[in-house]
Amino acid sequence: MNSRWPLNKKLLHLLLWVIITTIFLYDRRYLILKAGLGHFAECTVVRLALIISLCYFHIFYLIPKYFAVRKFVAYFFLLALSICVYVGLQSLYDYYLYGVVLSWTIYKDFWASVPFNLLTTAWYLAVTVAFKLSLDWYQQRIELGHLQDELRKNAAIVITDHSETDHIFLKSGTKKIKTSLASIYYIQGLKDYSIIYTNEGKIIVKGSLKIVEDLFPPKHFVRAHKSYMVASNKIKHLQGNKLVLTNNESIPIGRSYKHLLAAS
Repeated sequence: MNSRWPLNKKLLHLLLWVIITTIFLYDRRYLILKAGLGHFAECTVVRLALIISLCYFHIFYLIPKYFAVRKFVAYFFLLALSICVYVGLQSLYDYYLYGVVLSWTIYKDFWASVPFNLLTTAWYLAVTVAFKLSLDWYQQRIELGHLQDELRKNAAIVITDHSETDHIFLKSGTKKIKTSLASIYYIQGLKDYSIIYTNEGKIIVKGSLKIVEDLFPPKHFVRAHKSYMVASNKIKHLQGNKLVLTNNESIPIGRSYKHLLAAS
């Protein structure tokens, strides 16, 4: 699984923050420009650096590591802690800029900007989570469309040969490909399709992961996730909520499948 972002995803994230920055500048411009002081750029950079750090910490660390594996207590505790840190730092900066530098009486109290910062933080988090979920859904639809197109061009079904236990025959187009079980690293399920990853590439077959799983010899593969099963002899080590294979690829581990991996 490639961890690099495609260009279109980078551009979409950039567009999101351009929009949020525009909204932020419109909301705050009268506070800075009305004073006629040169703190506009400084205020913008500090606030956006803090909120971007909080949002990406939330969607790329807290959600996949805790929320996605149903560790809700740890998730909500760390989320609340990160929000408190963000609001504290932002309120401290507001106190410094408006209360100390600009000497506005209302901001000489550290707690004066806390309610507003809590409200905007909740809004920023909601917007970024909705954006991330929408982008993931869109990406899955694109990948599924590509798989369906590839299947239409080069249909593949699985044919087992019970006389041999170390190979499986895969029909691709008009050819029957004899594939060594030892060459298979893992299999990924995607709705009604499955992708078999081997040391020579990938093979797309029609059929859910459960259907494909039943075609292989027992105990050769182990389920690591509702969407993945891996070859037992290709497991290198477990690293947190990920399974590292001998080719250094990592596979997510589902919470309900950890006991299967421990027994394998």
